[in-house]
Formats: sequence, C-alpha cells, structure tokens
Amino acid sequence: MKRTMIAVLMLAMLTGCANKNKQMLNALDEQGVGMLIDNDGERTSYNAPGVQDLLRLTAEDPERLNGAVVADRRVGKAAASLLIAGKVKAVNTPLVSTPAREMLEAAGISVYAREEIPMMVNKDGTDLCPMEQKLLEAQTPEECVVLLRGGSLVGMQMLGVLNEQGLSLLVYNDSTLTTHTNRGVQDLLALISEHPERLNGAIVADKLIGKAAAAIMAAGGVREVHTNLICTAGKQLLQSKGVAVFAAEEVRQILNRDRSAQCPFDAQLNEIESVEECVTILQNMPKP
Repeated sequence: MKRTMIAVLMLAMLTGCANKNKQMLNALDEQGVGMLIDNDGERTSYNAPGVQDLLRLTAEDPERLNGAVVADRRVGKAAASLLIAGKVKAVNTPLVSTPAREMLEAAGISVYAREEIPMMVNKDGTDLCPMEQKLLEAQTPEECVVLLRGGSLVGMQMLGVLNEQGLSLLVYNDSTLTTHTNRGVQDLLALISEHPERLNGAIVADKLIGKAAAAIMAAGGVREVHTNLICTAGKQLLQSKGVAVFAAEEVRQILNRDRSAQCPFDAQLNEIESVEECVTILQNMPKP
C-alpha cells in the first residue's frame, strides 16, 4: 500500500514538472521572446541576440538566475555554461545540443528539450555557431565563461600555477612568463618603473587585487587579470579601462595583514580617480 502511494505521488510530481516545462515553452512561443526566467513565480522575459542577456544577468543580476526555471530558445554550450554559472534549477528549450545537455546534467540541472542535435549550428546551417566555435577548446563551464567574457584559458591556468606554487604575481607577455613573490604592490611598482613594456598588453594573475594594484595594472596597460580576491573599487577601476577581470571573490575592501583596517596602500587612494595620480602616490610612499 505504501509503495503504491509513493509511486502515485512520484508520478504526480513528474507529471506536474512535465506540464510546467511545456507551459514555459508554450509561453516562449506565444510571447515570441528569446528567453523566459521564472524565479519563485516572478517571470521575466528577455530578447537580446545570442547569450547577451545571460552574460549581463550573470555579471549584474545573478539572483534572477539562482534557483530559477529557464526557458531559452536555443541552448548550446555557451548558454549552458552561463546557466550553470547562474545556478539555475531547470532548463527548458525547443532545441539543445548534446554537449550543452551533458554539461547541464553534470551540474545537476534538469533539462527538457523538444529536440536535441549533436552541435549548435549557425543560422544558415553551414557551420558551427560562432559561440560554439569559440568554446571548442573549453572543457569546463568555468573555462567557457572566461572565454565568453573575453578572457583566455592561459589566464586561468596562470592563476592555478600561482596558487599551487605559492607565488604572488605572474605576468605573461610576448610568450614570456615572469614570476614574482614579494608582498603588496612592490613587484608591480618595480615593473611599471623599470620594465613597463612587460605590463603593456599582458595577462596577469595576482593573489589579490586592491585599488593600488588595479591602478598600476591599468596604468601599465594590462589587458586581462585573474585573481583569487578583488575589491570592488579595484574591479571597477580595471573595467573602466577596458581590462577583462576574472575574480573568484569580490569584497568591499582589501584589509591589512592583521585584518584590523584597510590595506595601507589602498587607504591612500580612496579619493583619487586618476590612475596616473594613484601610481605617483604609490611610488612616493615609503617602502614597508
């Protein structure tokens, strides 16, 4: 008797889920939009081309995606990686690629699709979708997201090496990788003063980035940054200069070594907006 009741309840739940999946897809068709997000009954629609809306949401409004049920017109590897980054609960789509479905299911996200194809193709069906081509070398959702946001797999690998070897700074430029071990911004100050060409156009991995480090990187022309920890002011400064920023964690401010106050370097720059002025102040500060 108990087993029968459990079976009936499970069937009812599965039927309810299937009905909701179909309802989401029907709503997608009826409204003629590219994507619908249902989060605790609050439904929003989006219609930007490709994965533009998912890129924006994961960067600026991640709570809209967290735990949500999503209906998306087409779900390839690019959309799947961003949906995983957004921590959605379920994905419904008229069309999914096999790599996308496998990626989503491996992340514990349920997938309901009307049709599945081996790979997502472009609009005229002559080649792979440009986004899918961009992600051919990416193996994980995290790697996909970095590539979609204009970063490189080299930068991700650099941060891994930095953490494994206990380094403080790695700089990659012109096929040359330099390693640094000093605390604070000593190595960055030395580079911008003595070897500015090493920073211009470089990919950088840094253990943590405050406003001081960010100002030196921006002034030096760094193009891509990977870090374990960044403060909001540092991130905003870098992004305002067109630097691609990838951080495992963002905090309001970087603290000093005993965590009793703000980092002394950053504290000197709180009211300074010009990166050049920031660098001049840092260069004139006494060495610790």
